[in-house]
Amino acid sequence: MKRIVRDQLLDAAREAAGLDDFGDVPFLEALDVLVDSYNHDVDLAESVGDAFAAMLTGLLAKRLRLVADRVRHPEIAHEAVTAPIFIVGQPRSRSTHLHALLACVDGLRAPRSWEMNAPSPPPERATYESDPRIAMVQAGIDQMPAEMLVRHPMSATRPEQCNGLFDWAFINQAWMASYDIRSYRDWFFDADYAPMYTAHRRTLQQLQWKNPGRWVLKYPKHLLSLDALLAEYPDATLIWMHRDPARVVPSVISLTSFMRQSNDPTLDLVRFGREWVVIEELALHRGLAARDRDTDASRHVDVDYEDLVRDPIESVGEVCAKAGVAFGDGSRNAVQQWLDDHPQNAHGSHRYTPEEFGLDGSRLRARFDFYARRFL
Repeated sequence: MKRIVRDQLLDAAREAAGLDDFGDVPFLEALDVLVDSYNHDVDLAESVGDAFAAMLTGLLAKRLRLVADRVRHPEIAHEAVTAPIFIVGQPRSRSTHLHALLACVDGLRAPRSWEMNAPSPPPERATYESDPRIAMVQAGIDQMPAEMLVRHPMSATRPEQCNGLFDWAFINQAWMASYDIRSYRDWFFDADYAPMYTAHRRTLQQLQWKNPGRWVLKYPKHLLSLDALLAEYPDATLIWMHRDPARVVPSVISLTSFMRQSNDPTLDLVRFGREWVVIEELALHRGLAARDRDTDASRHVDVDYEDLVRDPIESVGEVCAKAGVAFGDGSRNAVQQWLDDHPQNAHGSHRYTPEEFGLDGSRLRARFDFYARRFL
């Protein structure tokens, strides 16, 4: 397998962007650990390594362009990111659905896939729906397997989870789904997450400069780093999604194993399932510990999966009320229009069984009893 070399990535990014200032947000340690982990932990086809190196080069070029925009337009740094709303809690609990619905509410702003992938130059309100970057990003999504869209619906203009705001800091749990990067995983769980959230805020400043709004953001794995999130955003509201873990865990493992199998067709599903359960368990323990340490209990808003399925408009209204967001007739109608235009399972049904991952529902319920007794 051809080794990935960090300095070659940096040089390739400089050449691609025509820039050389990577800015002051720390990233070299994280990048070094990630590259070293891929080189030593992963044994995959050379084409997978080439794609991984190309992804890292793209992120470095993205970083260079973001830094250059900030130097060219210093007013970006003065943008205030005020009272953001974060959807956290369990994955596979219709958090993606709630994110899209809240993005329909007047005054709220969710990051779209296209602008997180290509944030430079800063998006402008006048061309937000017609920006040529939309077609560029959509072309990439159109190359994804149809089965991936069954598991996680995506489009260039759809709200997407916000780990794309900090990937250029190279601290991103999401890569563990696609690659067996064990030493990076071990490093990540004990990392300093402050640079990740500095990058997150700076990207939001970039995106809102010419297209403002109060942010509604979503990424379940913020639970792993919730203390750092609250340190960066002390006025945040946190929306906790709740669902039976015996339903959640097999579903999320089905999604992540599909991502891993796209790179490793020989993946042992049972071994992978047992490893990923630990990540979901750790995320809940860490997140709940941070919640219990938080002195502002009012910022935490609980949403039950079954309530959201039964009456999504009422759930959105309750979230808005608790977050101090007006939910008038215009917003209500926009939410209903989204529901009409995006029926559940529009791409097909996501089919899986816990047994294919070596899991048992009753044992999962016992293992996650600490969580279920509190919220379900």
